[in-house]
Amino acid sequence: MDGATFAVWGGPCYSYDPSSRIWQTFDGFVMCDGRIASLRADDAGAGIRRIDLAGRAAYPAFADCHVHLTDTGLFLGARDLSAARTATAYARALAGLPRSGFVLASNYDESRWTDGGTAGAAPLEYAHPDAIAMAVRVDGHSCVVNRRTLAWLDFAPEVEGIERDAEGTPTGRLFLEANWRAQAAVLNALPAAEKRAADRRATDLALRAGALHLHVQLVGLPSPQAYAEEIAALPAAGAAKWYPKVCEPDPQLAKDLGLPYIGGDVFLDGSLGSGTAALNEPYRDRAGCGTLMHPDADVEAYFAAAERLGISAGVHAIGDRAIEQCLRAWETVLCGCPSPANRHFIEHFEIASPDQIARCAQLGIFLSMQPQFDAAWGHPGGMYETRLGPERARGMNALGSLKRAGAVLVGGDDSPVCPLSPLDGMRAAAAHHVADERLGIADALLMYTYDAARFGHAERATGRLAPGFAADIVLLDGDPLGAGSFDGVQVAATWRDGVDVTET
Repeated sequence: MDGATFAVWGGPCYSYDPSSRIWQTFDGFVMCDGRIASLRADDAGAGIRRIDLAGRAAYPAFADCHVHLTDTGLFLGARDLSAARTATAYARALAGLPRSGFVLASNYDESRWTDGGTAGAAPLEYAHPDAIAMAVRVDGHSCVVNRRTLAWLDFAPEVEGIERDAEGTPTGRLFLEANWRAQAAVLNALPAAEKRAADRRATDLALRAGALHLHVQLVGLPSPQAYAEEIAALPAAGAAKWYPKVCEPDPQLAKDLGLPYIGGDVFLDGSLGSGTAALNEPYRDRAGCGTLMHPDADVEAYFAAAERLGISAGVHAIGDRAIEQCLRAWETVLCGCPSPANRHFIEHFEIASPDQIARCAQLGIFLSMQPQFDAAWGHPGGMYETRLGPERARGMNALGSLKRAGAVLVGGDDSPVCPLSPLDGMRAAAAHHVADERLGIADALLMYTYDAARFGHAERATGRLAPGFAADIVLLDGDPLGAGSFDGVQVAATWRDGVDVTET
C-alpha cells in the first residue's frame, strides 16, 4: 500500500456513528492517499487495486490511553518479575539479572504469592551489592533498593516514604515521594540509547496488539526541556500515533509545548497494592487510610489555571478520598457544570461512590479506566478484597454504573502494570467480576476507539471509519460485534494511514 487508491473488501467493516450512537457495518471501503474515500468498495471503479480481507474484520485502530512506554520496553524479558509466585522465586529472579552498573526489574506482586512472603531488598543486597539496583512493584507505587542505591540517592531524612525498621534503619522499601524520586533518578540516569531501544520494543509490541494510538505518560523528568526532548524522540520509536501526557500540574508547560492536555499521572494518591491510595475508611489489612499527596488549594489552582488556558487537565485518583478531593476542586472551578471547551479527565477512578459517579458524569469528566485491573485483582479473594473487604471491593472499577450514569469512558492498560493489549482490556470490561458492571461488546470497543479519539482531541481525523478520516485500521481474526464475544479474537494487522505497520 503506497498511498494510491485501493478497494478493500472480503470481510465485515465496522464504524461507530456518533449521530446515531450505533456501530454500522459495511462490506468494504475505498482508501485514497491513506484516507477513507468511501464506505462502498464498489465506488472504486474499474482498474483499482483490491485488497481482500479474506474474512477478517476491519475496525478502527485501537488506542491505549495510559501507557508507560519506556518502562514497558525496559521490563520485558528477564526484568519482568510477574511470573514469581513465592519470595524464593522473586529472589531467584533478582539473582539471575545481569550484573552491571544498573540492575532493574519490575512487576513483582506479593498479592499473588502463595507463601505469604513480602518483597524486600535482601536479594538485591546479596546478588548486586555494588550496583545501582532497584525492583519496582507491579503498580509502580513502591519499590525496593539496595544500600548502594540509597546512598547514591542521598535522600534527606524527612523525605516521605522511606520505610525504617524498629531501630530506625532504612529497610530499602520506598513508598510515596521517596519511591517516585528514586524511580525518576534511576531512569533519568540510564543511557539514552537504552531508553530509546526500550521505546522501540514497546512500540512494536503495541502495534502488534492493534494499539496504534498511544497516550504516553511522561513522569518525573527534570526540566521542561527534558519533556520537550522526550516528546521529540517519540516518532523514532515507531509508527504509532502519539499523544504525550506530561505528568506535571503545569498547564502553561502544555501550552508552551503545543499540547491540548496536561497531566495524567499527576498523583493525588497512590495505589491499593502498595497501600497508599487515599481512602475514606481504613484499609482492612493494614493501618491507616492512605495518603493525599497535594493540598486542596494546590489541586484547585492547577485546575483553574488549566481551564483558564484552555488546556484539558488530568490527575491520578484511585481512592474515594482522592476522587472526592478532585471532584470538589472541579465543582468549584467549573461551577458544577461541564467545561465549555476542555476535556478534563481522571485516571483510574477505581473506588468511587454512587454519588461521586453521578457528580463526575454531571461535570463531563472523561474517565481513563483500566479494565484489566478488575481481571487481575477484582475476583473474590483477590487483592482488592484483601485490602478493602468484599463489600467495598465489589463496587470498584464500576464500568457499568459509570456508563449508565452517562460518563465518558476510555480504555488503557497502564502498561507495564498490565499487558499492553487493548483486546485484553475489552475482554476484561465485558467480563467484569460483578455482572452489573460489565460492558457490552459495543461499549467496550467504544472505550478503545471513538471515545479514545475524543480523549486525544483527534476525533475529527481518526477513531472511526468515515470518508475523509485517516485509514487507521485494525484487522481482526474473529469478529467481536458479529459474534457477540471477544473470545478467540486476535489482531491480524494494524494499519496507519492505510499502511501496514504491524511489523516495522
